Amino acid sequence: MIKTYKFVYDTQLTEHFNVREFRCKCGGNHDIKLDTELADKLEKLHSALKCSKIIINSGYRCAAHDKNVGGSGSGQHVNGTAADIVCYDSNGRVISSKIVCCAAQDIGFGGIANIDAAYTASHVDVRSLNFWKGDETVTSAYSVCSDFYEYYKLKKSDVYPVSSKRSKKFAVTVDGVTYQGTLLEK
Repeated sequence: MIKTYKFVYDTQLTEHFNVREFRCKCGGNHDIKLDTELADKLEKLHSALKCSKIIINSGYRCAAHDKNVGGSGSGQHVNGTAADIVCYDSNGRVISSKIVCCAAQDIGFGGIANIDAAYTASHVDVRSLNFWKGDETVTSAYSVCSDFYEYYKLKKSDVYPVSSKRSKKFAVTVDGVTYQGTLLEK
């Protein structure tokens, strides 16, 4: 559901995202359009990748600002359904956009792309028609793919490595016999 927030609002949308993070970067004090599904899916991405933070480089854009940064003035950012993001792991390192794109695909974002040659920034959106996955750095017409795992030659274990899960050793004694093991957190 798309909502409109006043520029001065400081509304906490989810555990990790506040409406002020989605403000247009044009410098104007205008309202912010935002699809609540975008914030919800970003929260799922934060959890799936065990991020320490996700920085929103560009969220909502007014039509004028969208044109100034090379957009059409009527795209996903203008609709309040998109964000350009950089994800950070628990050690504060940037997570490759190759991994972010795969995880975003698993979560069900409608539009997904790598947007820089260093593979640090990703575009995600919640469009419901004309699903799109691509790599904006490959060609001027944008490279389009149907599956990021195949495109980047990654496996689920590359995106969600077991080593990134927290483990806890345990020992239980029953009738004088001690059983030991390791529990992995989901």
